[in-house]
Amino acid sequence: MSTRTDTLGPTLTVTTEPAEPAGGDAVTATAVLVNDCPFPLRGAVLYLVDPGATIAARTIPLGDLRRGAKVTRSWRTSMPADVAGDVAFTAHVLFDVDGRSADCARAAKTVSVPYEPNGVRDPYKTFATTDDTQFGQYGSQLVIWAGGGDLSGGRDEKGGILLPGSAAASSVAQVKTVSLTGSDNPTAKYGIAVANDLTAPENGGYAVLTMSKSYGVEFMTDSDGDGHLDTWAGGGASTHPAWLRLVRSGTTYTAYSTTNGLAWTEIASATVRSANGALDVGVVASAVNLNYPGTTVRAVFDHLTVEES
Repeated sequence: MSTRTDTLGPTLTVTTEPAEPAGGDAVTATAVLVNDCPFPLRGAVLYLVDPGATIAARTIPLGDLRRGAKVTRSWRTSMPADVAGDVAFTAHVLFDVDGRSADCARAAKTVSVPYEPNGVRDPYKTFATTDDTQFGQYGSQLVIWAGGGDLSGGRDEKGGILLPGSAAASSVAQVKTVSLTGSDNPTAKYGIAVANDLTAPENGGYAVLTMSKSYGVEFMTDSDGDGHLDTWAGGGASTHPAWLRLVRSGTTYTAYSTTNGLAWTEIASATVRSANGALDVGVVASAVNLNYPGTTVRAVFDHLTVEES
């Protein structure tokens, strides 16, 4: 159960039946609003939002609510069938305080569904340079379980999910890096990769833009086309989730990141002269476990997109 209580807002709670639904289950969600404010709520409107939705499934005008008023509303919905991670059933109430100002309250019942390796579907393909790599796809989310000793210099050990030949000469690849778990190694990383052929980086055009577990963004490229990442830019604090963007203009790659999906910060630009034709784009993960033997990470990505610019 989730509760929101503050000085100016009422108490709002959300529960579900069953209490811990699984993917595809029919669910009755119930929102309870109690006006424990020292004033009436004017023109209150309750919004009930299904898991994964961006707009309310139900909009319920409540009118004016006196002090101490209690309102209960239930709605029938369902868990998405292809879902993992945190899934929320949400209620949101808007109201006027005194005719001149407005306030709101929000609450959600969150259900945590475990990620399990279930493979990926077309048009996605997978590749790995470690034996302990597994993959999953849940709606718009892609998941990689991977080990790997390093992802730079002379070692290139990772797991990846790719969209073959998807990046034109002028293109933008973008992904949300949701979470990186399973290892205490601060240098473990996950992010976007591009190459002429991601299954064979020695064929040129190779670059990687990652978020590390603790050491911030890392933008690495293969400057001489031998398949090894030999340039680096980035640093700073790590943020999970974050958004990564790699812009291609011919043989020039420019890396960006943001913590809110709105204000993008340029990391660096680099020339990768071996880039040729339409490039593979994918998401990659590496445990960078050279000093953490045997560890693996679980990397979760959302909304990988590749568009011409």
